Amino acid sequence: MPGRWGWAVAVAALGLLVAVGAASAQGGDPTRGGELFAANCAVCHGVDGQGRVGASLEDFPGIDPGAAVFDTISHGIDGTVMPAWAQSQGGPLSDQDIADLTAYVLAAFGGTQPITPLPTYVPPEIEPLPEITGDPSLGAVVYHQNCVMCHGEQGQGRFGVPLAKSWPGTQPAVYIHDVVTKGIAGTRMPAWGQVNGGPLDDVTIQNVVAYVLSLEPTSSPTAAPQAEGPLSRAWSVVLLAVIAAAVIVVLIRYYRRA
Repeated sequence: MPGRWGWAVAVAALGLLVAVGAASAQGGDPTRGGELFAANCAVCHGVDGQGRVGASLEDFPGIDPGAAVFDTISHGIDGTVMPAWAQSQGGPLSDQDIADLTAYVLAAFGGTQPITPLPTYVPPEIEPLPEITGDPSLGAVVYHQNCVMCHGEQGQGRFGVPLAKSWPGTQPAVYIHDVVTKGIAGTRMPAWGQVNGGPLDDVTIQNVVAYVLSLEPTSSPTAAPQAEGPLSRAWSVVLLAVIAAAVIVVLIRYYRRA
C-alpha cells in the first residue's frame, strides 16, 4: 500500500492530467478546427475520421481523451507516419491551432459536430510532359488531395522533402513512382499504392508523378562571392609561410645563444 506521500503524488498527477486535458480542449474552436483538419489531417485519417493511411479517430479511451489527442497532435508518434505538428516540436501549428483541432476531433467524431468537407480544388491545365505516361493536370488534383500537406503547395517541402527540383538520374519518373507506391521505411512517407495497402491505384500514381515532374524548381539567390582582400589567396599562403620560417629562424638563434 502506498503511504500518505504516495497517494498525494498520485492525486497530484491525476489532477495535472485533468488540467492539461482541460487546457488543451478549453477555448478550442471546433469550427476552425474542422478547417485545419480538412487541410492537414484528412489526407491520412479520412475526412470522416475512419482512417486512411493513418489511424481511425473514432475511439479515445482514457480518463481525459482531450489530453491524449492534444499531446498526440503536438508530439506525433515515433515509428509511424504521424508527425509532430506543434511549433515547439518543429511543426507548423500553434497551441491554439492544436486546441481547435482537438475540439473538432472530439466533437465531430463523437457525433456532436458536423464533419467539415474537403476544400475544393480547380486543377490547372498543364501541358503533358514528353515521354511521361501520366496526366499532370489530373495529377495536380491527386497531389493537392494527398501530398500538399507534407510537401507544400508548390512542392517546396513542409514535413516532407521538397519536390520542386531537378531530379537526378536518367529515369526520375520510375524513381518517384516507386517511392509513392512503396513509401520509405523509417520515415513519414507512407506507401500510397494499393498493392502496398494504400489508397491509390497505379494510374493515379502515374498522374501524380507527371505533376511532380512538372513542378518548377524553386530558385535560390546566388551567394555573393567572398572578397579575398588586398592579397590573393596564393600570395596570402606564401606570406604566411615566410612569416613562419622567420619565426623558426629567430627561435633557433635564440636557443643557440641561451
